[in-house]
Amino acid sequence: MMANNSSLSNALGITYNVLPPDRKDVAIPIGDSDTQKAENDYEFARRNLYDIIEQGQTALEDMIEFAKQAQHPRAYEVVGTLINNLVDANQKLLHLSKQVKDIKKSDAGITDPGTVNNNLFVGSTAEMLKILKGD
Repeated sequence: MMANNSSLSNALGITYNVLPPDRKDVAIPIGDSDTQKAENDYEFARRNLYDIIEQGQTALEDMIEFAKQAQHPRAYEVVGTLINNLVDANQKLLHLSKQVKDIKKSDAGITDPGTVNNNLFVGSTAEMLKILKGD
């Protein structure tokens, strides 16, 4: 845990919390199977990405307000960087979901056939039967 820096909090006029008040520490269950472990890791990573995106959106709103008041180029540069970071976090969340979907598909035995080559027999049914019988 981080130490409470009350002098900094007082100077900035903010309340210091280690965790947001609405967030609860949740123990991540450890499963026996690799599939359960992977599912737990996915849920943990997904929850973290959601938290990062939500906190980033709050920070972005605050930073936009600050940039409007400050009218300083550096403040707008920070807003731009924060927007890019939020876009990256959203893309990572989508990529994570796609990876898990692909893993579940492969675990279920559903595979993409890739290239399908169709063979074509030109001849009569009598010739086909002769080939099948091995005559």
